[in-house]
Amino acid sequence: MNDDAFSLDDQFMILLHKKIMDKKGSAKRRAKKYYLDQYKKTGIIPKPLLLAGEGVMEGRRCSGRPRSLSCDEKNRFIEMVKASSDIDDPKFIYITQKARAITTYHTFLEEEFQKKISIHALRRLVRKEHLDFYLKQPDFEEIPMDKGYFNPEKVFDLVQMDGCQFQYFKIKDESGKWRKPQVIEFYDTGSRFMFVLEVYFSETSLNAVDLFTRFLLCISFPKKRVRLRPDRAKGFLNLKRPVHELNLIYSLPDGFYMEPDFSGARSPKHKAHLESSHRSLHHFEIRIIKRFEDRIVKTEPGVIFKGNKRKHITVTFLDITIEELRESHMLELYRREHNEMTHRFCEKGRTEKWVPQQKLQDYLSGQDTVSFDPTHIEAFMRYGFDKKKATVSKNKTVIFNKQKYIVVVGAEKFSRVKSTPVKVSCNNNKLYVFEDKKDGILLGEALCQGPSSKPASVKQKTEKRLKQNEVEQIAGYLEKQKMTVDMGSLIVCYQNGLTFHMTKEIINQNTARYDHLAAKLQDPGRNGFVRFNAFVIDYNRYHQKMERRNDQ
Repeated sequence: MNDDAFSLDDQFMILLHKKIMDKKGSAKRRAKKYYLDQYKKTGIIPKPLLLAGEGVMEGRRCSGRPRSLSCDEKNRFIEMVKASSDIDDPKFIYITQKARAITTYHTFLEEEFQKKISIHALRRLVRKEHLDFYLKQPDFEEIPMDKGYFNPEKVFDLVQMDGCQFQYFKIKDESGKWRKPQVIEFYDTGSRFMFVLEVYFSETSLNAVDLFTRFLLCISFPKKRVRLRPDRAKGFLNLKRPVHELNLIYSLPDGFYMEPDFSGARSPKHKAHLESSHRSLHHFEIRIIKRFEDRIVKTEPGVIFKGNKRKHITVTFLDITIEELRESHMLELYRREHNEMTHRFCEKGRTEKWVPQQKLQDYLSGQDTVSFDPTHIEAFMRYGFDKKKATVSKNKTVIFNKQKYIVVVGAEKFSRVKSTPVKVSCNNNKLYVFEDKKDGILLGEALCQGPSSKPASVKQKTEKRLKQNEVEQIAGYLEKQKMTVDMGSLIVCYQNGLTFHMTKEIINQNTARYDHLAAKLQDPGRNGFVRFNAFVIDYNRYHQKMERRNDQ
């Protein structure tokens, strides 16, 4: 720069610009103020600005001013920091990690050298020499812990329940549509043991109750409070009813009790342990696709979401049914591998290894346990059907879907003075009657006077899962005897004392007479009605005979 071309003030402003042009914010403002004050005070351009004009930006180093820290001060500070983190180093006292602050060493240095020392220079030296390693070195060797973690649960204290939809393949449902199946699983938080899991197409009440009954029968339960935590899916909320009945049957003071402990709405953190296991389930999907590779129909692009981000994937279409997927036992293989292999789990913020099955068995071996009667548990399937509001009249009848039903089981539980509001589930022209509460239990059963309108295949499938009451057993037996049953008349007979054993006895005594009556008929279409009416007459005679015996 030609000094003669510009005045001294212009030279100062140009050099000042070059000095501070790469600075920003407060650093730029402070430097500008500092050099302006120096120039106004002395009338001489500061040497750092002259050096900046020559391209030398390290003003202190080239201006001749002394360093902020001398070599002795630097070496002593580094020695202090290193020795204070080693209890066996005699060069300085040992300082616990919590107290290893730069301000602590700053005081010692000033006392030792009897001069003021820049604490900012010490901070720059810490960064330059990477002394943070010594300042943050712990007093004791500890296993690293996560800053945030969930409080651990004891084995069998909390059982989580959740559904997870498959991502990478689709199969055909009963109507032939392509759908992604999903699994529902029960998972112990303390041991990470997976009790049961099964594949369905939806999280309905019936599917939830089906898997719940399998969960209750798969293992013995400790005699203590067990919290069950499903999410708030509509089908899962219905589990409050069978849980209530289970407690009524099996709960004792200081013994077994199952507490419904549902997760919060839209709160996956309440089931974080089970949610994290879903990653391995999605990886297992590829093994399912490989198992049915000869049934691959096509592939299509799909989308999944991670948080709010869309991610494109490839979805494989498998020409199999859900029954074939179950019969392949692939899900049972996944459950067995999870339970019987060693995994890494986070406990109290630390990563630990264990085998879920072994941890569960070790716990149960020292506990008093209770096992549930399969007869009681299988009856819980009655809770799985959709429920609607209804009313049981004082005459023990229910009007539902414009049809009249008569309560044949549990009639004594309803008032004779006024109507009782209830919830009902309809299945095969039979009503299951429940308390009108969120956790209301089964009160009774009501039968319709009309014939069943469902196909025989549907009725047979349901009958395998649900136990018939005595009226249904009698009606089924009479139908096998070629009778056309009038449910209204049969219910009246049942209310007067008819039992299944009496029915078989009456039929055995009068079969020949029924065949003789049927042979005389000119219209064979009335055969079933005639046989049933004859049976009712025979029962009335049988009933009168029994009453006379009792009177004697």
